[in-house]
Amino acid sequence: MENSTENSILVDGIKTIWGWLNPALPEKIVEKALDIGCSVFQSEVSRYKNVEEGLRRLKRTSERIDSLLTDAEERRHIDDVSVKKWLRDLKSVSFNTDDLLDTYQTALNVHKKRKRYQINFPSLLPELGPFQRRRFAAEIDKVDNKLEEISKSRQTLRLRGTDGAKKQATGQNILPFQTGSCHDSARILGLVREKKEILELLTDAGASTSVPMPRITFVVIHGAAGIGKTTLAQMVYDDPSLNFGIKAWVCLTERCDVSTAMKKIYEKMTGLKCDYGDFGTVQERLREHLKRRPEDNFLLVIDNLWASDFHFLETLIVPLLAGSKGSKVLITTRYERTCQVCEPIQRFKLTGLHYEDCWLLIQSLALPQGIDHHKDLEPIGKEIAMRCYGSPMAAKALGALLNRRSAEEWSNVLSEMQALKDDSNGPVLASLKISYHHLRYRLKQCFGYCSIFPNGCLFERDQLIRYWIAEGLIQPEGRRRLEAVGIKYFDDLLWRSFFEKVPICDKDQVERYRMPSLMHDLAKQVSEYEFQGLLSGNRVFESRGIEEAQVRCASFIQQSDDSTLNLECIQPYSHLRTLKFSHELSNGLVPLNSTPAHFFCKFVHLRVLDMSNSDLEQVPISVGELIHLRFLGLSNTKIRTLPEKICDLFNLQTLELKGCSKLQNLPKGLQRLFNLRHLDLHLDWEEITDSTEVAIPRGIGQLGDLQTLPRFNVVSDKGQDCNMIELNHLNLRGDLCILNLEKVPMGDAKNANLEEKQFIEKLMLRWHSSARTNKRHQQESEEVIKAIKPHNKLTCLWIVNYPGTKYPTWMGDTSFEKLETIRISNCNNFKFLSLLGKLSRLINLQIDNVPGDTISMLVGFQSLKHLILKNLKSLEDVILRNLNSLCKLTLENEMPELKIVFISGCSVFQAVVMEGDLHNKYERGTLIVDAK
Repeated sequence: MENSTENSILVDGIKTIWGWLNPALPEKIVEKALDIGCSVFQSEVSRYKNVEEGLRRLKRTSERIDSLLTDAEERRHIDDVSVKKWLRDLKSVSFNTDDLLDTYQTALNVHKKRKRYQINFPSLLPELGPFQRRRFAAEIDKVDNKLEEISKSRQTLRLRGTDGAKKQATGQNILPFQTGSCHDSARILGLVREKKEILELLTDAGASTSVPMPRITFVVIHGAAGIGKTTLAQMVYDDPSLNFGIKAWVCLTERCDVSTAMKKIYEKMTGLKCDYGDFGTVQERLREHLKRRPEDNFLLVIDNLWASDFHFLETLIVPLLAGSKGSKVLITTRYERTCQVCEPIQRFKLTGLHYEDCWLLIQSLALPQGIDHHKDLEPIGKEIAMRCYGSPMAAKALGALLNRRSAEEWSNVLSEMQALKDDSNGPVLASLKISYHHLRYRLKQCFGYCSIFPNGCLFERDQLIRYWIAEGLIQPEGRRRLEAVGIKYFDDLLWRSFFEKVPICDKDQVERYRMPSLMHDLAKQVSEYEFQGLLSGNRVFESRGIEEAQVRCASFIQQSDDSTLNLECIQPYSHLRTLKFSHELSNGLVPLNSTPAHFFCKFVHLRVLDMSNSDLEQVPISVGELIHLRFLGLSNTKIRTLPEKICDLFNLQTLELKGCSKLQNLPKGLQRLFNLRHLDLHLDWEEITDSTEVAIPRGIGQLGDLQTLPRFNVVSDKGQDCNMIELNHLNLRGDLCILNLEKVPMGDAKNANLEEKQFIEKLMLRWHSSARTNKRHQQESEEVIKAIKPHNKLTCLWIVNYPGTKYPTWMGDTSFEKLETIRISNCNNFKFLSLLGKLSRLINLQIDNVPGDTISMLVGFQSLKHLILKNLKSLEDVILRNLNSLCKLTLENEMPELKIVFISGCSVFQAVVMEGDLHNKYERGTLIVDAK
């Protein structure tokens, strides 16, 4: 009532003023014009005032849409094409609503932080003024109009809430598994005989002695998709009985050309990065590498070979012929024609598991306690096993699905399999679809999102979870960290065989995963309307009926034989929420350094932008305009500094800078990134030197959500960079490397509060090498290292360039029950040994560049399995006694004075491994090794 009175007074006032200014105009014309103008004005005022109410209404609508989509995915079978399109349109509007709400919330949060901390955000929205409110009102109208249009479509389609056949409940809220050996051992069921036969082919067991051994032999495992070819090859590759000087595993993608394949083989066989652009040069360098190692035969596994033409394989084979006699190439392929291409050839057709083995595999996952108490499930289970068509992947996926399910639910799964028997994608993929259909909606979204990875691509768990969080795919669960919820999602998908773990073969010892080829095909199918793959500027596939505005994720893959960058193909997809760049070669660099500065201005909806593994030297300035951005990947790039504009990314959660060895400075406004959870500055610890410095600006201690900070450079109290005391309130996790400890005052070391940081697993404490010759640093360092005692849940410790002569007592604290690996480098003496011997769980110990003539380990070290001694130039004697767990002693590099290695009472000791000149000394008799 008050608003109506105010508007009436306002209108009368405007009419009076208008009459004064235009006395010559007829009164009726004036009144009519003023009525129209005032009506528009009142409408604008109303819109201006009702922005908040409109946004609250849209939020409620968005929540209802999410509930509807969840119901459609989890509870109903929907086959009608028109209804599926209607749901896609609804989801698209949900994305647009999410963007609008996120923009508004960002503006409010920025204003609050600006007032509280007196921090300026120059590129972000100021306090909501008339222009901002008018823009929000216009955007609300757009969404309302689209929702009205969709509502009319629903009426046209005559949709009701009960449409769609209702699915049976599957109890998906409970994680039905325990991670451990059960799932790992399940993969070998039924393949023992096949593994034995392949091993015989690779070791020439039973071969005729009258026939000369060929220089190189090819063994080809061929069979249908999902039948277990890669699993079998991996079991063979991991077998300890194989004795090859060089072992390499190469996985080829579907569209991998011969040049890319050759470069991949070169990198895996040599362990070197392939920087050669010319194909012939790559061949020649690989040939030379093999010639230099005539005593080392090799085993090369080429997994997932798609090409079946003679020229492709012949070209790959040429440089391999330089390998040592008895070398083997093991190939997995779907195509029998491959067997006809290369000679001499040993063929092995994998027809799949017998249905009884499939049933055993299903039992091992669905009924880990045995079948005895579930006899009623046996006939249903055997029928399901028969419909796996010999595929261990399908059996594992269905076994995980059936875990702790009732007989009725088992029957429902069997009915679904019977209904899909004529699926055009084949029976195995149809079985995998059933497992997918029974996932919760959130897990379906997370799995479909994984189509951004190229087929065969390896990925890390934590990075994928950070993607999911940035995209809003992880649903909060009480007070649990989003990362912890994400791990639960990931483990669920891993258990159900949507992912598979890849054996660790790199020095960084990081666990990596991949999607099996059929699972990757499935991910592309279920996300075909939201995902677009781009191969050096060309679309990888065209989806039928795709709308560019509905594409939310794109993966740009740079081909190895293309040095140019074609970004025009991305332009039509302006609504992208994820854009990931990658290279066909694992060590290849995407040529992003030529990206125009303002290129990303059009992609304002981005949540994830990953430009890692590129030649980028400078971040395009337009990245700072992406206010929705949560994940920015710049790992393994050539950047030296970041623009200040990056600090305007108020919503940024993850800033990945792993492997950026040239990085020198972080922007001064870093404390404005209040939502930052992961500042990943990880470098391989082996590559860290005295010159490795990244100045971290003051204020990082204000980032209360920060969990990841793998590298911290200590600076003096002067200047704008932060000191160690800012670590106090940060609840860090994972790795932490603290550099330049000689600059730390003792008070700051204590106040860093490392002893309370229970989630730090690996810790490096590093002083500058010059500190070892500085007497003041020698004295201070002994106090500092006492003060920075870590939490007793630490698993790995590396101390480098410690100037002191005394070691802290905490190094021998028996409460460190998880401390398994310790390395001491460039320190002053061996006095730490008496402390380390008390650690009950110490398994690996490495000592390098420490002066002293005798290493004597006579007491303790009851769990030590591997001792590595490296570059101990003054060492003369090594005495090891009664180390009941010691298996191996490794002696590396320069030890010119070493004369005696005495080992006794070590009941499980196996070998002394000597490298370089040490082996020659042993051969000459100047080094005595007495292992009793």
